[in-house]
Amino acid sequence: MSSLLTRPFLAVLLAQTSFSFAFSSYFLLPKFVTTELGAGPSAVGLVMASFGATSIFAIPLVGAAIDRLGRRPFMTAGALVMLAASLGFLAVDRAGPLLYALRMVQGIAFAMTFISASTLATDLAPEDRLGQALGIFGVSMLAMHAIAPAIAEPVAERWGWDAVFAMAAAGAAVCAGLTLLVQEPKPAPKPDGAASLVQVALRPRSLRIFLVVALTGAAFGAMMTYPQPFALEQGRSQVRGFFMAYAGAAIAIRLLLGGVADRWGRHRVSLGSLAAYAAVVLAMSQLVPWALEPLGLLFGAAHGLFYPALNALAVEAAAPDERGKVMALFNGGFNVGNSGATLALGFVAERAGYASVFWIAGAGVVVALILLAASPEGRGAD
Repeated sequence: MSSLLTRPFLAVLLAQTSFSFAFSSYFLLPKFVTTELGAGPSAVGLVMASFGATSIFAIPLVGAAIDRLGRRPFMTAGALVMLAASLGFLAVDRAGPLLYALRMVQGIAFAMTFISASTLATDLAPEDRLGQALGIFGVSMLAMHAIAPAIAEPVAERWGWDAVFAMAAAGAAVCAGLTLLVQEPKPAPKPDGAASLVQVALRPRSLRIFLVVALTGAAFGAMMTYPQPFALEQGRSQVRGFFMAYAGAAIAIRLLLGGVADRWGRHRVSLGSLAAYAAVVLAMSQLVPWALEPLGLLFGAAHGLFYPALNALAVEAAAPDERGKVMALFNGGFNVGNSGATLALGFVAERAGYASVFWIAGAGVVVALILLAASPEGRGAD
């Protein structure tokens, strides 16, 4: 079996880990908006959706550009944009235009850094270990999903939220420096008549996977945003345990079972883990205060298996000069669902309560499961 953990691959992981620390520090924004700015569920939804709104438009543009111009320059630029936006948060004192604008800028930064880094990870991975490579790449983010909120919440309690935003800015600065160590492989010669982003997007395979990942992204957005105010409403004072449990389970799954999708079949693992995904999102509608961490644990296990398996299924048929586009479409679909649902479900929560958010999001995952099971990808055919 070909070697995966080469020096260039590890350099990408290290840079992405630093960016992920900055990115994941903002998982606690719903708490900041609720407790510090005194805003309600609709404002929480708008703040969190602002991030996805710009990333939706930026991701396909980045995906097309990195296939032409290279991956590493976009990693560096994205880290610098995140640095600037994090410093801008020091001036936020209300849920107003500045807050929304900074989240939109962060959406651009995420698109630039994550798409270029994840595409580099696929470029550097052996074909027979593609699913494992994407799983390990995800660990660099998932670890920070736990670590950043675990550090940020007590920092905010002791020194205030400005200290959290300064800490995020430092993480982005470290990422920008580390990208200079990343060695991008020499691109393969581009064939004549290479497919455009639109042509790749309109392929039936792309459309099917886009729909599945968009519905799942909607559920992910609900699970990353609304358990916090739901638990606070029920008397919890700290919510970082959810992220720690979620990330810990997802990391364990990817480290222990990172190659399972490559061995058992990416379609089969996608289906099984998507069924578990639906179950845990629906279970969140019955949240009681003590169950926040157990549900985070189960959600991390489901997401830890599903996301890299479906991502590998999406990219396995792509030509080398189309991988940036395919990765952009995959992540763009996820962000369409994530941001759209996060915004809409905030208004649902305000009118019908937080439990209804998870009933709706869980039903969407059930639809995604049916779509994937009925598709050629779900049956293991191309």
